[in-house]
Amino acid sequence: MIAFLPMRLAHLVAPQPMNTEFSPFLKAVISFTHPVLMLGALLAAFYALYLGLLVRRTRSADAETRKQMIKEKYNQRHFQLGALLLTVWVMGAVGGMGATYLLYHKLFVSPHLLVGLSTICFAALAAMFVPLMQQGKEWARLLHITFTTLVLGCFLAQTVTGLQIVQKMIGEMLKTA
Repeated sequence: MIAFLPMRLAHLVAPQPMNTEFSPFLKAVISFTHPVLMLGALLAAFYALYLGLLVRRTRSADAETRKQMIKEKYNQRHFQLGALLLTVWVMGAVGGMGATYLLYHKLFVSPHLLVGLSTICFAALAAMFVPLMQQGKEWARLLHITFTTLVLGCFLAQTVTGLQIVQKMIGEMLKTA
């Protein structure tokens, strides 16, 4: 009896076939949540860049201007938006891969996937330098700027490949409708 225990438990860990027949509406929601979320994140990323530039300008402003700029709390707003963006990017990446797997039962190894994963890594590296920046380390600021520039560059490339994927999904949906 004990010899058969692993065989009895095997069904708990073995991959089970999934029933993934979705209504057309649910399929559209699953398909387009990731692109819409990422487009919003791209716009927010440019706003975070703008806030970061204002933080940098605050550091080099004359005393009176600096005093006025500090009241706007650009550094706090930049930090909070950056933390939110990192969360959205990670969840969006996992969600995009999850949606692809749900709909197609596989992940497509493509530039979109590989650059997307690289983007998440660059964003994590940029965030890693924040505590050192808060200690006044200029080299950490430069590395933070370098990695966030890579994030934005990758994100723009992702937008191009993502729009191509969206066009393909729309074409598939129109064929089946």
